[in-house]
Amino acid sequence: MKAVKWFAPRDMRVVEIDEPEPQPHEALIRIESVGVCGSDLHYYEEGRIGHSRITDPLILGHEYAGIVERVGAEADPELVGKRVAVEPGIPCGKCEWCRTGHYNVCRDMSFPGGPPHDGALREYIAVHAGFCYPVPDILSAAEAAMIEPLAVAVHTVELGQVKPGATAAILGLGPLGLLTAQVAKLAGVHTLYGTDLLDYRVDAGTRFGVDCAFNAVKEDTVKTILRETKGRGVDVVFDTARSSETAGLALQVARPAGRCVLTGISGEESDPMPVSVARRKELTVQWCRRFRFNFPTAIELVASGRIDVRSLITHSFPLERTCEAFELVSNSSDGVLKASIDQ
Repeated sequence: MKAVKWFAPRDMRVVEIDEPEPQPHEALIRIESVGVCGSDLHYYEEGRIGHSRITDPLILGHEYAGIVERVGAEADPELVGKRVAVEPGIPCGKCEWCRTGHYNVCRDMSFPGGPPHDGALREYIAVHAGFCYPVPDILSAAEAAMIEPLAVAVHTVELGQVKPGATAAILGLGPLGLLTAQVAKLAGVHTLYGTDLLDYRVDAGTRFGVDCAFNAVKEDTVKTILRETKGRGVDVVFDTARSSETAGLALQVARPAGRCVLTGISGEESDPMPVSVARRKELTVQWCRRFRFNFPTAIELVASGRIDVRSLITHSFPLERTCEAFELVSNSSDGVLKASIDQ
């Protein structure tokens, strides 16, 4: 079968590999759609995220959906023939963190597209059937692949403990930021501020729930939000950018005793933060690690029409043009929001 492997920064090639054979607990999925994620871009551009480095050729991709072709003897046979959104990280299920419900921080997690585990940019994948979630027929394959980033957005807002009537800010209006904006509005945020470095993503913010969106190159993030809130700051700040600077900005625009949820991945092992600001304000600073039991909610939000993922998918490429898709997203070309690899 065909797959796309990363060999070096910005060097991905179509290769032939063996089709996997599902283990007793696994489902064999014919992959229909894979989304290009911001964390994928760190590997694509630099071959690393912090200390996690690619040392051998690797298949990227972890936002994916497809049709279950067959299952192992211990898996649910009713999955066969169904389109599923797949929760990518497979935890050990045995450690302290798994047993206490925090499986998203399992130290022995197998995560596709993160070294040394091959990801979803291929024709077939075998995966633990318990992490395959059937989606309604009204969802396309590309929409089903968007359940993964939406689950991250749901967990992000969940960690923000948003209350009805709250004010909030989102730093970074890429796909994750735009999904977080929609979820935050559903959760009760009254006034939502949003920033990005690209005008077309600022414009997208206003279409997806941001009440006051601005370009952080043209307007100072801290001054603008503090001015708009009359010096108070916002109740909750969501950092969804791929930047080393936005975590520090989040602390500055949060109100005293406010909350900051840091979800974006800068790609660095260490980033500077103004800790004195957080201390003086007694802020609650919460990091977000992917998601935790959020796939069913994410599927329901899309199926019910309360969250729009379809409009975020601006570009589609076949598997053979995967490198072109990654270059498009890496360069923020042609107004791209979310690019998907569709088979």
